[in-house]
Amino acid sequence: MNDADDIERMLRDAAADYVGRTDISANVRAWRRKPPGYDRGRWREMAELGWVGIRAPEEFGGAGLDLAAAAALLAEIGRGIGPEPLAATAILAVRAICSGDNEAAKADLLPSICDGSRMVAVAWQERAGQMAADECAATAEETAEGFAVSGEKDFVHAAAGADGFVVAARGRDGVGLFHIPADAKGLAVDIRWFTDGAPCGRLRLSNVAVSSAQVVASPRRGGSALESALEEARIAACAEMLGAMRASLDITLDYLRQRKQFGKAIGSFQALQHRAVDLYVQIELARSAIDRAVRALSSPVEAREKALAASACKARVSDAALLVAKESIQMHGAIGYTDEHDIGLFVRRALKLSAWLGNAAQHRKRFAALSPALDLV
Repeated sequence: MNDADDIERMLRDAAADYVGRTDISANVRAWRRKPPGYDRGRWREMAELGWVGIRAPEEFGGAGLDLAAAAALLAEIGRGIGPEPLAATAILAVRAICSGDNEAAKADLLPSICDGSRMVAVAWQERAGQMAADECAATAEETAEGFAVSGEKDFVHAAAGADGFVVAARGRDGVGLFHIPADAKGLAVDIRWFTDGAPCGRLRLSNVAVSSAQVVASPRRGGSALESALEEARIAACAEMLGAMRASLDITLDYLRQRKQFGKAIGSFQALQHRAVDLYVQIELARSAIDRAVRALSSPVEAREKALAASACKARVSDAALLVAKESIQMHGAIGYTDEHDIGLFVRRALKLSAWLGNAAQHRKRFAALSPALDLV
């Protein structure tokens, strides 16, 4: 066992202990449709454990760990389906900032994100089904002091409790990333709710002034920085889904052992045993897809190869998560459809994460578009 294996094992053990000390159903239900959507005390505890800064460099207060370590952590955290926006902030926001070309912005933002005192959300998407960073209509007009950003953003995770936003907007030289405080003049934030009750933000920006110091990534660099962060976030979402799938299957198997019909536990019925085995196989295939994608994103291959690996992973894991959710509900029977039963919480999380950053169908289409043409004889 090498050092990386030791680190991943320690992360899994710490996360398992954290989840084990949590009343999952009470924690999730307490923050559904309630701003900011999570317990700030629990968020600070995650920050103290080093999880919020897991992908940030040590020089900026982070743990400096790799994507494999982050995936191992999120797979265990996913078992607890807590409402804390770990993937959206610790992966998407942190990596977007780290991949930018403004060292001063990194020094300003990353330490306070890592210690949990500042919440930053990424606002990049403008319409349902948007997949790429360059599909950006929001504008960034150059001014004497910096830029004036205008446009709309939607489906922003962690928006309700955000102290600021990393906003993607198109400048003269491409898509840039701009840090905009939540109280900035010209910014309006509306909150709706995702399927699982987590807040979903819509931003309206009207000539919001952004100084040069707030440019996280210049228009020459922002598009590639955001794409890189999005690929990592897709793997993070998959890791979370993997943990949720495992927990869903555990809950379902426990129910099959306890529920009796005709004087026998329904888990003894061969048809249900076969269905449970099928779910286990799907979970293992999802785990393998995540491992492969982590290796691809951690290797020095071109961006297209990383995108192919991320899309293959997201398509596989999203399909598996929805299948496990559907089968878990069906094997529970009528009680599984009630809001009082915890299995429904896992189903709602699967619905949200499978769609976040592109659903399975969108990623299959993306994979096909990115794949090299086949020479057919």
